[in-house]
Amino acid sequence: MLDNHIKWMKYAILQGYRSKGVTGKNPPVGCVIIKDGTLLSTGRTGVSGRPHAEEEAINNVIDKSDLIGSTMYVTLEPCAHKNLNGVSCAEQICKSGIKEIYVSCIDPDPRTHKKGIEILKKNKIKVHKNFMYNEAFKLYDGFFSRIIRNRPYITLKIACSLDGKISLKNKKSKWITNDLSRSYSHFLRSQTDAIMTSSSTIINDNPLMDCRLDGLEDRSPVKVILDRYLKVSSKYKIYNTSSKKNIFLYSLMEMKNHLNKHQFVKKIKINSYQNDECFFNYIFNDLANKGINNVLIETGSVINTLLLSLKLVDEIIIFRSGSIIGNDGVSFVNSLNYDKINQLSNYKISYLRMFDNDILEIRNLKK
Repeated sequence: MLDNHIKWMKYAILQGYRSKGVTGKNPPVGCVIIKDGTLLSTGRTGVSGRPHAEEEAINNVIDKSDLIGSTMYVTLEPCAHKNLNGVSCAEQICKSGIKEIYVSCIDPDPRTHKKGIEILKKNKIKVHKNFMYNEAFKLYDGFFSRIIRNRPYITLKIACSLDGKISLKNKKSKWITNDLSRSYSHFLRSQTDAIMTSSSTIINDNPLMDCRLDGLEDRSPVKVILDRYLKVSSKYKIYNTSSKKNIFLYSLMEMKNHLNKHQFVKKIKINSYQNDECFFNYIFNDLANKGINNVLIETGSVINTLLLSLKLVDEIIIFRSGSIIGNDGVSFVNSLNYDKINQLSNYKISYLRMFDNDILEIRNLKK
């Protein structure tokens, strides 16, 4: 019997992943409704966050009498706050006839936290909390981070040689990794809210910083540019791509007359520069306030080093090829100047995969 519950929750988690990266500030939730061992309906959070997964799953059932006595599997606690129609997901479930619900993660949002569960219990619905929590939590690393820490979940992406170099000494880096690795990198972009880069990376590589997988082009993340001294002019590709989604530009300089032809660029001036830690914390707090849950960072060794030294990186994604560049190449991180082993950050491996001769490692900061 447990195997069936695991199977259906895995299916709900899959639904959640199909929404990851497009739900705005709302979390990507997956939902499955089962009756008599048969799939009755599925739902997932809509684009920009509405409808919620539970609402969609219930609405997808044509004959609502079929819901009586059914079981729901959902990856996040059903919301207790009202939608535009004045009804919460928890209330919709109570009115539907669903008798039992399996919930993976409890919502940290104060509007719902444990309140959704209480509504369900008060209406005699059998609730199983934290079911397959570890498997579902990856959906919510960013959402939890924004709600609890007021900063997005920060992922540093690196493409490097076997010996950890991101380019030759002349800065040439195309292509260190293979086509499969680069395609998967674009898939990762499609599942994140924002992608951050620096003025140096733009000047050296002139990147597009979008998702170019067939069928997923419209899932390119918001772009975040760190250009402290306004070195990047409008001639670079990042300001002239077909997608006119918002670009957030952070600088220490006055930007009144900068990029005025590009109305989609949201210019944020950081007025007081104290140190690098304050600079990055200001940016991450501001992005959280804008509803950004996850940030994928693709920069060079200078920003990599700053973020790692400040312990602001939650996750590292490394695509490592079999090529060896040598000590004269550019490393993905510079000197961190530690003098004690216990000062080092430790990133625990959570995922490993081969892409032909490349290796993908995903490592999460060990708390």
